[in-house]
Amino acid sequence: MKHVYVFGAGASAASANTPLGKDLVWNYPLDCGLLISDVHDLQEENERFSNYREFLKLAISIYPEYAFLLKLWDNRGDMIFDIRGILNKKLQNKRHYVDEILMKLQQKGDTKGIELVRRLMFEHLAESSIGSNNLSYKGFIDRILKSSDPDLVTIISFNFDVLLHEDFDANIYFDYLLKFDWIDDNRKEFYAQNKSIKLIKPNGSIDWWVCPSCNYLHLYYPFMFKNFFDNNRCCENCNEHIQPFMVIPHEQYHKLIQPLWSSAEKELQTADIITVIGYSFPKYDDKVVNLFSHSLGTHTKLKIIDLCVYKEDEDSKRKTIMMKYKRLFPMLKLEINDIHLYGFQGYVGNHTI
Repeated sequence: MKHVYVFGAGASAASANTPLGKDLVWNYPLDCGLLISDVHDLQEENERFSNYREFLKLAISIYPEYAFLLKLWDNRGDMIFDIRGILNKKLQNKRHYVDEILMKLQQKGDTKGIELVRRLMFEHLAESSIGSNNLSYKGFIDRILKSSDPDLVTIISFNFDVLLHEDFDANIYFDYLLKFDWIDDNRKEFYAQNKSIKLIKPNGSIDWWVCPSCNYLHLYYPFMFKNFFDNNRCCENCNEHIQPFMVIPHEQYHKLIQPLWSSAEKELQTADIITVIGYSFPKYDDKVVNLFSHSLGTHTKLKIIDLCVYKEDEDSKRKTIMMKYKRLFPMLKLEINDIHLYGFQGYVGNHTI
């Protein structure tokens, strides 16, 4: 039977403390502020997160109700800047996803603003998982992929991070289904080996970099650091500064990314079982909802892996998830027992080898 696994931000957050979609960029100082030292040095923090202050100004220009945030940031003193607590108190935790912010910036033609947000997204994703054991993805490889037929397994990830990557000890390799013009020498020797598992990332990935001048597509080693953003140049003759290929590609990149959406649709259409881990089909992601609507049929067996957090009622949460899926995908025959609330780690731990 063909099995398709679908990963969302909840899976990576469970495995390596990377930000959820609603926290991406917004929580950057809180998630990564003490990576340099354990001492709260305000001057050092202001220098390190000067771009975050610019992001707040950018967000305020789009959403004036956030105007109070800049003053709080500038006058935080020795206090940790907990954006979740601040917004929960002031605006009932109302946050706009960076995807939405990028869309508005793109509509305005604000290329500098787009560059700033992309940079902060990359830095937040690259740095927040530093020091993590990444246990859930490692368990997924050891307990599930290692014993699976690569021809009968496909992974669709809507995450930009590279926490799921090749594992030499387990002899697990992946194929992004993209034609790269240049591959890092350290990656070339093991990327897309025989019997690789399809890993489709329709939104892009922080180890993919593209040249805005010649569209030359680069693949780097799956371990990224903050300084990568400024140090990468196109390996073609133009020597242009290249960009991480993630989220809302400009129209000029449509031909590069669209085949991945087509491949994802094909894999979903032919799947016998689809397991969704840590993805909630947020309101802004109409394209993913449409992808599933066009791909799923009455024959599809769906499993939902979510997490019941502190004080949440399991029965109530299952019913809420059930109602959402029936509303979005009425063709599905989803049963309440197909919804599991033990999270990514629990799913991996309960899997029989």
